Amino acid sequence: MRILLVHGIGRSDIDPNYYHPWEQAINVGLSKAGLAASPEYVEFHYDDAFEKHDRGAHVYAAAVIELIGTATVHAVTDPISNFLHGIFHPGTRDLAGIGDYVRWRAGMVAQFVVEDGLRKELRDKLSDALEQDSIDMVAAHSLGSLLTFDFLHNDQRARQHADITYLTFGSQINNPFVRARLWPGRLVMPSVNSWYHLFNSQDPVLTADISLSAANFRDITTPSAAGHAATMTGGQPGYLDHPNTQRLLWDILGQPVAARRAVRGNFAILDRAAAKPKRRALLIGINDYPDPQNRLEGCVNDVFLFSSLLQERGFAATEMRVVLNERATVAGIRERLEWLLEDAGDGMERVLFYSGHGAQLPGYNAAEVIDHKDECLVPYDFAWTKESAITDDDFYHLYSDLPFSAHFFAVFDCCHSGGITRDGSRKVRGIIPPDDIRHRMLKWNGGEQMWEERDWKDEDLINDNYGGTADERAEMMGRQGVTYRIGRGMRLRECLSKTESARLVKQKRALYLPVLLEACGEEELSYEYRHGTISYGAFTYSMAKNLRANPASTFQALITRTIETLRALRYDQRPQIVGPDEVLRTRVPGSIAQAGKKKNRR
Repeated sequence: MRILLVHGIGRSDIDPNYYHPWEQAINVGLSKAGLAASPEYVEFHYDDAFEKHDRGAHVYAAAVIELIGTATVHAVTDPISNFLHGIFHPGTRDLAGIGDYVRWRAGMVAQFVVEDGLRKELRDKLSDALEQDSIDMVAAHSLGSLLTFDFLHNDQRARQHADITYLTFGSQINNPFVRARLWPGRLVMPSVNSWYHLFNSQDPVLTADISLSAANFRDITTPSAAGHAATMTGGQPGYLDHPNTQRLLWDILGQPVAARRAVRGNFAILDRAAAKPKRRALLIGINDYPDPQNRLEGCVNDVFLFSSLLQERGFAATEMRVVLNERATVAGIRERLEWLLEDAGDGMERVLFYSGHGAQLPGYNAAEVIDHKDECLVPYDFAWTKESAITDDDFYHLYSDLPFSAHFFAVFDCCHSGGITRDGSRKVRGIIPPDDIRHRMLKWNGGEQMWEERDWKDEDLINDNYGGTADERAEMMGRQGVTYRIGRGMRLRECLSKTESARLVKQKRALYLPVLLEACGEEELSYEYRHGTISYGAFTYSMAKNLRANPASTFQALITRTIETLRALRYDQRPQIVGPDEVLRTRVPGSIAQAGKKKNRR
């Protein structure tokens, strides 16, 4: 076995023993699996190409700032601080003063994305290495995964190497900044025999997990405090010597047949013929928020109502997870979202239902400038920070690459505008931000000597790249064109022009869009309804009533009837539906179960 080793960020060329720990870890892993002969290694270095194409830090400054902003998307705790301390000199965020330290770290990733000539030279260099050395396996870390994936994804010469095994770890391939600019649209399985991707959620260096339904792709989680390290650091396992890597990678490749060529069929060993679940549903309801002023009455009832509706339409109780009140923390919801959408392949159904408060947060970039707004769901432990909220960023990487024949439906009975509830009035499912948060969304009008809402158009923060009509833009990015609306995957869509979007659709590489059913419009309020003495969400109760009355309804017809119901009851909210037109015109999946109905008795 001949393995090409491809390093990541940093100066590998100044350390002649840079790859030695990698080789030791791989040798040990394969030896434990029973492979007698150690592999032959080919070391790949490329720092000289980055020096050759360097046009100065100022050229990459904007890209570095945007890139660093994506550190908040996947990191576990205090992501910006963790990332800055790991990549920049502690305590400084001034790009002009960072110098070589950031230039050979985040600056390398930004330069790779910006410089077309650099990427072409690296593709040529990689093609030569693969051809001359008859490589069986490519092991690529961090930035190295970007240049290898760029070659496999974009270069016709990659087809000559369709029999290689591909290993990526500490990778930024699915980082939204990188992905949106280098391989927009759906991630495509490269032309390789098999692809293993190692992901550590404690790695703060702009990494992202990957979820592909391809039979020859294997995602392996390697949680460790070693973070971005390739091998053991501080007594904690790195990517290459992690126990999960041993069990799910080296133990496979170390078999006699797999040692010569890792064949696609070996993935069946990992699957153990386990059937993937056809249906799953996650139902979240929060009444008892810690602040008494924010408490609601109908959200838990909504969950039980929606659960009964799903079971009537064919879902089994064992296919659902319910999380209520104090158990619906931000960590608990994120963990269950992962469960909901894992293994969501062709023809499978996934349903998310949320009943509780919604809110809107000012969104900061890495330069600590507010450049957008984030719609969010409000977990039990919400603290008016993005880390304690469920935002669009928590969704897009879970579903953006789902197969089009998979069915993901999300129902949100909340609003994001906030509202004031007085005793005796209808409760509103959205909370008003505290004054320090609200201040970030305002500006002082000196002429009128009054506060007013910021005009994002005047600040030139609106992204004009996103295509579509004015109504379509508002549906996806809000009335002002600066909102990351929940469930839309805007991190990946905002950079696509209308022409590019059409091209991706034609190539069947467009991003997946779930069916989103929302209780109200962007700036409207979602209310509670009292059914006699029992509280529900007005939207949830009306929608469930209409679906039961018209079980063969299409999605669009269901929302239309629900709008009419709420209007008749004088509710000032207009439910919304978003999704592919061809899906919205289809019937709501499932049918009324007959088994539970009582038989007539004589």
